[in-house]
Formats: sequence, C-alpha cells, structure tokens
Amino acid sequence: MAIAAREGMETLRSALQRLYMTRASAYRDALKSFIEGYQEGIQQIMDKNKDSSKAHQEGNTDKNST
Repeated sequence: MAIAAREGMETLRSALQRLYMTRASAYRDALKSFIEGYQEGIQQIMDKNKDSSKAHQEGNTDKNST
C-alpha cells in the first residue's frame, strides 16, 4: 500500500480496489458457508423431530390396539 501511495493515485486506486474485492469475496464466501451450515442444521432438527413424532405415533397405536 505504501508503494502504491508513492506511485500515484491511479496505482493506489487499483490497489485499494483489489483489496476491497478480496475482502468482499471473503465475506461472500463466509456468508455462503454460514447459510449452508444453517440450512443443514435446520434439516437435521426437522429430521429429528420427524423421527421422534413417528416414534410417538407408533407408541400410541400400540397402546390403542390393546
């Protein structure tokens, strides 16, 4: 950055643009990863709730059949 500042405004501008584009890319990738993990977590909870609901219903049919 210091070298770019010494060389002039155009060089500084392109260096800052690369820096911010790199930062934006990192934020985008982190957000995408977070969203994927969040969706996986929700899916696991939904599956777990579905399984426990199924087990609960099977338990009720056993009691009702006697």
